[in-house]
Amino acid sequence: MALVLTSALVLSEPLTSTDAAAPAIGWHNVVQAGGITAEFELPGYPASNMALPTTAEGWRSSSADEQTVTFAIPGGVGVDYVGIERHNLGSIGCNLSLEIPDPEDEGEWIELAAPLVPAGDAPLMLIFPLTYPGGALRLRLAMPDGAAAPRMAVVYIGRLTRVPRGIQPGSTPIPFAGSTDIVTGMAESGDYLGRIVTRRALSTAVTFRYLPDAWFRANMGAFARAALETPFFFCFLPALYPGDVGYGVLKGDLRPDPEMTGEGVMVHVTLQIDAVAL
Repeated sequence: MALVLTSALVLSEPLTSTDAAAPAIGWHNVVQAGGITAEFELPGYPASNMALPTTAEGWRSSSADEQTVTFAIPGGVGVDYVGIERHNLGSIGCNLSLEIPDPEDEGEWIELAAPLVPAGDAPLMLIFPLTYPGGALRLRLAMPDGAAAPRMAVVYIGRLTRVPRGIQPGSTPIPFAGSTDIVTGMAESGDYLGRIVTRRALSTAVTFRYLPDAWFRANMGAFARAALETPFFFCFLPALYPGDVGYGVLKGDLRPDPEMTGEGVMVHVTLQIDAVAL
């Protein structure tokens, strides 16, 4: 699991609401099925699959040559993250970089995030200063000789929600939040016959306290409704553990618990999350 911070070119004002260490939730997504163009794709695994939130299908390239995957971005929309789930970019040693159109030279592209090789194949978030891409953003994929072709199941591009309070004690870090159902076979004689894993997921609960009520209503109201059905990316300790990235859904309603304080109405909320496991 990995999150990447970059100080690359900024084409607009930087984020000012919270700092880079603030918990990050990537649920806003402008990727549309009709707005994805890949240079290569296998039959049955088109690039349009990356616009779906499901991880079972996805896009698979038919080539291991250097290639690009381009995403249309609505005009005037600012973005500051790319989320990638169910990929093989780490295991194939892919050099991944982000590019946006050069506003001063039509047909040319500017590097938004320098090439990097993901540490593994777990959920990946690339975070950069708020940028207005000018209609498109593309991923450049460069594989070493002899590598397998790349694949990605889900790609989100959008604007992060940064929570202005840290998480409370008691939250299990996502890499260690395994929730596995196992059936173990034991014979009448006492012999061990093996075991079957019937379900594997990552499950954790993250609590935030004393969030300003006005901030919650403006920034998490729509998220609370969407995240029951649509997965989201999250990294709750990006400064300390940038690799702790998950992709999952809420297990239940996000219910704010209000409290009147000397600073006004504050709310406490707990996110019960079921995330995809490798």
